[in-house]
Amino acid sequence: MAKTPFLLILIFTVCCTSTKAQPKANIIPVPNKIDWKQGSFYFTKCTQLHFDKRDKELGNAIMPLVVKLKRAAAIDLLSSKKCADREVYVAIDKSISNEEGYKLNISKEKVEIKAQKPAGVFYAVQSLLQLLPESIESETRVSNINWAVPCVQVEDAPRLRYRGIMLDVSRNFMVTDSIKRMIDLLAMQKMNRLHWHLTDNEGWRFESKKYPKLTSIGAFRKGDIIDNKFTYDYKSKPHEKLYGGYYTQEQMRDIVQYAADRFITIIPEIEMPAHAQAAVAAYPELACLDSNGKAFPYPSNIQAEFCTRNETVNFLSNVLSEVMEIFPSKYIHIGGDEAEKLNWKTCKYCRQRMKEQGLNSVEDLQSDFINRIEKFVNSKGRSIIGWDEIMQGGLAPNAAVMSWTGVKPGIEAAKNSHYAAMTPLPYCYFDHAQSDAPGEPPSYYGLTMLSDVYNYEPVSQELNTQQAKYIMGAQGNLWTTYVPTAAIAEYMIFPRSTALAEVNWSSPSNKNFSDFTRRLLSYEKRLDQLKVNYSKHLYDIRVSNIKQENGKLVVELSGSENGNPIYFTLDGTIPNQNSPVYKQPVPITQSCTINAAVIINGNVRDLAIKSYILHKAVGKKGTLKTLPSYNKSGLDGWINGGLADDTRFNDYRNEDEERYNDDKWLGWENEEFNGTIDFGKAEEINKVTMRFFHNLPFGIMIPKSVTLQTSDDGINFKDQATQTISLPDSTGAVPLTFSLPALKSRFVRVIAQPFGKTPAGNYASLFIDEVIVE
Repeated sequence: MAKTPFLLILIFTVCCTSTKAQPKANIIPVPNKIDWKQGSFYFTKCTQLHFDKRDKELGNAIMPLVVKLKRAAAIDLLSSKKCADREVYVAIDKSISNEEGYKLNISKEKVEIKAQKPAGVFYAVQSLLQLLPESIESETRVSNINWAVPCVQVEDAPRLRYRGIMLDVSRNFMVTDSIKRMIDLLAMQKMNRLHWHLTDNEGWRFESKKYPKLTSIGAFRKGDIIDNKFTYDYKSKPHEKLYGGYYTQEQMRDIVQYAADRFITIIPEIEMPAHAQAAVAAYPELACLDSNGKAFPYPSNIQAEFCTRNETVNFLSNVLSEVMEIFPSKYIHIGGDEAEKLNWKTCKYCRQRMKEQGLNSVEDLQSDFINRIEKFVNSKGRSIIGWDEIMQGGLAPNAAVMSWTGVKPGIEAAKNSHYAAMTPLPYCYFDHAQSDAPGEPPSYYGLTMLSDVYNYEPVSQELNTQQAKYIMGAQGNLWTTYVPTAAIAEYMIFPRSTALAEVNWSSPSNKNFSDFTRRLLSYEKRLDQLKVNYSKHLYDIRVSNIKQENGKLVVELSGSENGNPIYFTLDGTIPNQNSPVYKQPVPITQSCTINAAVIINGNVRDLAIKSYILHKAVGKKGTLKTLPSYNKSGLDGWINGGLADDTRFNDYRNEDEERYNDDKWLGWENEEFNGTIDFGKAEEINKVTMRFFHNLPFGIMIPKSVTLQTSDDGINFKDQATQTISLPDSTGAVPLTFSLPALKSRFVRVIAQPFGKTPAGNYASLFIDEVIVE
């Protein structure tokens, strides 16, 4: 018998032992372990559900499956009669180690769900629902659908125990139905905390039976919160309507129970000692008083603060007693952020407290204030949590920290055996813009893209194994200064909270942004069924600033995932599938507007737009007398042809990674802008145009004056003109143009003097983007 050649045997063996490519689950957050089997399980009108009906909490855990199958498929799991061998079994299994973990085993004949506690069952149900067709989320009956799930075995548990979103209802009030809808959407992605920001300068939303003026006065305002031009003095603006609202204690109890049924704990926040304008408008005696018994004036609403005297602490303790009667959460949030403590320095009561307690600074006094509040909350069997400024002067013994100014406070808290929830700028701030695309809703002055959220790691490598246990999890924050409606709130939260859900739940080794965006495209179809107003920005398309490459001016595009090409145009039109595909840096030979986008199923996704102006100074040598304190575009950013976003910028400086809504602005803190352009030879100059950024609430103002100079030798400069700018009423870019009689000069210098002090008493910053020479 002839022998089969070894190579043929090898080929035959490889071919016969190969398996089908494993299917890709669309479950979000991605499970820890998933094993696929052959076949599917079909839900029909014969499918029966088996569980311990005496366990009410277990019934709540299964309810999403029951309700959605009945509504979309007319399948009633609770009353169906057995007519086939297809059943769903749900049981508590104490051998599962994680309190929120679960096992989901699907075969052709049955679905088995096991968990240590009902919460785990609830999360198994969420995964099961994501294995069903997207139409399961329909609010009306859907026909001609096979309600099948693939045979699979899932073992899953959350990595972190605190998985949350902060919703600010103080700046813009949201009705109870909107809160409940938000809870439903968060529960779908296995979030388990809703931090409810109930009080602030702009409104008091918690009904207090003991202090009714907190809502009769503090819940309603007149004026515009964006520029802090609001008041609780209703007589001062007789023609303006009152805006506001509050939640009754009955409504809040109902929402607490609604959330608990979906395994979400609500953490209430009562702001102190700052952000207290609404409260002191209702009860002025809560503020620091002068020698005549009148409240000290506040330079701005941001600085409104409670006094530290005993009467105020007693007031807040009484309010917190009412809060704790309604909210059963372990943690009660007491704010603690942005207390400027200006009046504490001169208030006789505060100074007396410092003397009695041997306190050396107002920071020590703030720590003393927080300690007094903590002792009261602890006496009720609860714990306080606060923004990381509560660490100033020393952290209260049992307090937990929300690390928002960066990651370092949370790391410090964990190293000192204090629990921390990580919610740092910029990764977790959902009031930031999520794209540079046109048509985005107004937002705070930052850019936090989907990939920024997804790639955030809440447990720092600085922490050892024991210290890392004190990082409870991560939270996304939605401040509603620019969010007037629940629909816009949804747009700002989703899908960034979906990314954060996976950050909190899934093992870092299982995370992959490209795969996440693939699964998110399927998840979006579920959100479509629910009519969620989510953002469509998945791919983080970016247009870089113009730069020189081999003597040519080019622009780079980046950000596409999953191999999707980036299409672009240079004529300002929206790209389509006939437009050029980006493969290498794009030469810029004339002034233009670049549009770049990914196109999915014929639809434009993640449109990015950037305008460029080729003028005489682009590519020339520029020098700055003083280096800018705000700079993401390079030292030639003021003469590189790239225009900044004319409405937004981000002034936050995160210690790990700075991300800006627009990287073209250059800024100086109370210093002049002094920039000189060297053309290399004498050039004819007819016009010089520049733009300055103005945002009074952020302490950024137009210059006091601007002078244009020219020189032939770079040493002796001559003033050509000086101009001033009228103080604008709105925020954004403010242009200034010098029109000159035709002159020739090798050097041009622009000197802009800082405005000086703002109305709040701080020195203004000066921002400029492009100096255009024509």
